[in-house]
Amino acid sequence: MLFSPFGKVKGAAMSTLQGTMLPVAIDFGAVSLKVLQLQAGDPPHLVAAAALKTPENLMNDPGKRFAFQFQALPKLIKAVGFKSRRAVVSLPAAQLFCKHLQLPKSESVSVAELVEHAVPTMLECPAHALMCRHVVVEGASAAGQTSGMVGGMAGASNSPANGAKQEVICFAAARDFIGRVMQVCRDSKLELVGAHPEFLCSLKAFEHLNRRESDRESGTLYLDIAAGATKVLIAHGAQLVFAKTIQLGGIDLDRAVAHAAGCDLARAREMRLSKGAMADPSVTPARAAAVASNRRRDAAGDVALEEDRRVNRTAPGFSAEVGELPQESASPADADLSDTLEILTDEIAMCVRYYESIFPGKRLGRGVFFGGESLGRGLCQHVARRLRLPAHAADPMARVARTGGEPVSGVDFKIRQPGWAVPLGLSMMPTDL
Repeated sequence: MLFSPFGKVKGAAMSTLQGTMLPVAIDFGAVSLKVLQLQAGDPPHLVAAAALKTPENLMNDPGKRFAFQFQALPKLIKAVGFKSRRAVVSLPAAQLFCKHLQLPKSESVSVAELVEHAVPTMLECPAHALMCRHVVVEGASAAGQTSGMVGGMAGASNSPANGAKQEVICFAAARDFIGRVMQVCRDSKLELVGAHPEFLCSLKAFEHLNRRESDRESGTLYLDIAAGATKVLIAHGAQLVFAKTIQLGGIDLDRAVAHAAGCDLARAREMRLSKGAMADPSVTPARAAAVASNRRRDAAGDVALEEDRRVNRTAPGFSAEVGELPQESASPADADLSDTLEILTDEIAMCVRYYESIFPGKRLGRGVFFGGESLGRGLCQHVARRLRLPAHAADPMARVARTGGEPVSGVDFKIRQPGWAVPLGLSMMPTDL
């Protein structure tokens, strides 16, 4: 993957030496502000964690929500006692432009330059107002797109020039927002050393599953079903090949339930998630540590989860295939969510079709559901059934080793925490500011 830099590169990647203290990872999520610090290792070890829930009245107002979180962060950092002055932040979907473009191949002009020209033009704003990143989608066929626009993504025309184009995922964030984040880090006595799109952070959280060469041969659909939006990622192994934000999430489902049942949003959410919740992970942190120990003794130590794969065992924190679990409806008894769910699944299916158009002949091999809304077994089953895809619900924090004595505030890691993929992956991202 290739990126255009936000600033001077301090390090190409974080150190993976056992015992290395990783930067404090800060995720400005819709439901909560999450802060996480890990010690590098296989598995990584928890150092400290904290979460602060977003007040209900701010959930639908990103501006006020960010102001609340920015004001609260210094106190949260001080209260929990993180062990580093270095910090990395995720760029939330609400503040992130994400789009697929097919750009010309050129020996004289870099992809970064093309992105930095194309994105401001599309957004009709000055180039100096944005910070851009990009991922070149390796192996994509520009000729696979012949229908112009697909699902709001820039497709290629069917002109002969298509052979000289390349598929690029473009990300952009406002410099003003980055400046505000840098200031709140300073207020928290932290030095900002990295800023990354949510998509890349989430994929990094599952990188340990994809270290075999054969993992690059098939596509994996990662669905981050969150409160404010649903993020769709498709990867070949650890390489991102598709990304899109669908502006529909748990809050929209809550609104539909509240309207049908005549209740407030809090009650609607309780009704929706109280039935058919995913079981807590059966794999404890101690089990994750044991797997890591066996993996280190294995001659093929670079193969992630080798022990589990040899015996066809589910990875730590992953549910059984959701279609094999006891069936549950995605709608509460007093509400019909079929229209809202149809919109969601149609959008996801459109993303899959776009992927198949740029990778002719390839098909998705599996799905991985995470994000807070993936706690609903019925929702996961509904989406997997609609896509006709074997899928698992994931708790990415289940593989993180901990003693139970670490300082933790506002979160209970003894139960499933599927909404922590972003801060987990963010902890292990490069420090590039």
